[in-house]
Amino acid sequence: MKMNFILKISFVLMIGLLAYSCGKDDDPVDPCDSITGTYNGDVKAIINNSCAYFGCHDGSNGNIPEESRDYTTFEGMASATSSGKFNTRVLVTKNMPNPDFTPDDKPQELTTAQLQIMQCWHDAGYPEG
Repeated sequence: MKMNFILKISFVLMIGLLAYSCGKDDDPVDPCDSITGTYNGDVKAIINNSCAYFGCHDGSNGNIPEESRDYTTFEGMASATSSGKFNTRVLVTKNMPNPDFTPDDKPQELTTAQLQIMQCWHDAGYPEG
């Protein structure tokens, strides 16, 4: 009788442990698995719409430091990405685009999806693609 009770309790505990371990997701999905994360693949369109327009990062504004002046090409972004300035402004402080200087017809901030693309691009080492 006592042995039957111990077997029943053991069985219930094993089922509970099995159910708990099956419901636990130890391997979260990396959002970058489904995002291209290359300049030509996703980033250039975001840059052209949100950053590289007249008076900002299109190469025409002499008030912007040389390393951040022209984002219209992959080569133009190389200095800002390699120095970490792009990462700091876009992904850490998230103050680009700067709403103080952004025209009304341009996005005042990047969307969550756009920030995720930028993060994946950063994580991949800024490939041109």
